[in-house]
Amino acid sequence: MTREETAMKIMLAPQKVGVGMERNLRSIKAELPLVVGLTEMDLGKRSFVPLMQRTLGPSYEVISTDVGVHSREIPVAIRTGEETSVTSSEVIPISRDVGVKGVGNDRYLAVVRFSHKGRGYVVMHTHTDAVIQNQHTGKLLDNERVGPTAGAMQAIEDRARATLDDAGVAGLMIMGDFNYLEVEDAIAWEHSPQEMFARLGMTWHSSRVIYLAWSPGLAPKQPTETVPPHSSRNAADHAWLLGRFRSTAPAARAAR
Repeated sequence: MTREETAMKIMLAPQKVGVGMERNLRSIKAELPLVVGLTEMDLGKRSFVPLMQRTLGPSYEVISTDVGVHSREIPVAIRTGEETSVTSSEVIPISRDVGVKGVGNDRYLAVVRFSHKGRGYVVMHTHTDAVIQNQHTGKLLDNERVGPTAGAMQAIEDRARATLDDAGVAGLMIMGDFNYLEVEDAIAWEHSPQEMFARLGMTWHSSRVIYLAWSPGLAPKQPTETVPPHSSRNAADHAWLLGRFRSTAPAARAAR
């Protein structure tokens, strides 16, 4: 396999505050993803991040930083080794707590830069505020969470645009639970994930409110796999997404 054909398995596995957690983590480990992001790992009475670290084992570096009340909710794990290493990471506050537990709590963006087979990549992972959209009509609601979510989405877009302009980045992946259903363009909110990804020139796949997007420089080796919720592999209430990519970026875009 040439460098241009390098395969990467990228996984998004949203959780349901500990439901079936041990089984879910075993399923994730069995997939051997290069990158995996989880949600709702620190929203209940205890954090599940230590269990994630123990289950995935020493071959994975788990990025989960305590910079706020719920900042450890969105851990990202990178499978490291001779050809892969984490070069930098940060967890950024993107919206404040608006006082609705589990719906409008403080939200964050995890940004992880890693080197894989001589190229530099960035993965961004998030979980934005819930209940901002009418689930039947797809139209935006008018409530106290819309403003903070708009600010959060703009912060993500600004960071993504700067990343795409970085000559050292061969590919950008953005994933997470955006709590927004994909809708027809005519009624799409300007800060929706679908509008943001379109402006950024990224391709995406969604399963209801769960999105995995990728930039030019990455090409799917096969269609994105959807792992259904409440299944033998996934005990959570949202689908998981599993993408398999190869790099098409010029070799000059080396990791740094």
